[in-house]
Amino acid sequence: MNPGKNSVLAVLKGGLIVSCQASKGEPLCKPEIIGALCQSALSGGARALRLEGLENISFVRKLTNVPIIGITKTEGLTKDQALNQVYITSTLAEAIDVVEAGADIVALDATMRPRPDSLSLAETIEKIHSKTNALVWADTATIEEAHQAQKCGADIVSTTLYGYTRETELPSDSEPSFEFLERCINELDVPVILEGRVWHPEEVERAIKLGAHAVVVGSAITRPHLITERFVRATK
Repeated sequence: MNPGKNSVLAVLKGGLIVSCQASKGEPLCKPEIIGALCQSALSGGARALRLEGLENISFVRKLTNVPIIGITKTEGLTKDQALNQVYITSTLAEAIDVVEAGADIVALDATMRPRPDSLSLAETIEKIHSKTNALVWADTATIEEAHQAQKCGADIVSTTLYGYTRETELPSDSEPSFEFLERCINELDVPVILEGRVWHPEEVERAIKLGAHAVVVGSAITRPHLITERFVRATK
């Protein structure tokens, strides 16, 4: 067992994790800006950070010692392609790179879709554990995938991909699935984290009261263009 596992989980317990990400081509997509967003989130009380991209992870690691959940994303996918294939830390090699860049936790797609390197989820998780000291965070979309992720050795399970797979596809303005969250909390033995579509403090409060280990908020804090779009829609 990773000797730091319990201490990292203790830091996350009952707290807010802020996802600081920006896609290529967006004005904020620069390591120094991502770093500033992270520092702002931490000054507001965030317990940990979820970051995409090796350069961003490495840059922010130099700024703080708080837990970093690291991911990579497959670039250039259409919305339709993203519904059908693994794109978050999709290979073992990417997972190892994320850890070497400075992440304490590797988050990866734990849906039942095939992985590009042909490894099973269980093989991927086992090799991450054997080759690194990082924890493995499983992004899932269904209760079946959540159970499978736990069986395969994931240290943490999240609801991240609910609404973002072909089976669970939902409109972008849909709310989090508290039904899915509650089933995961009640049926799994590993920490469960709410992530995805969280826009309101009341949703964070509800998740923690249900027993979520922590909650991730991203766009509502760190994606100004998406926040602006919501207000613009209200004018119409």
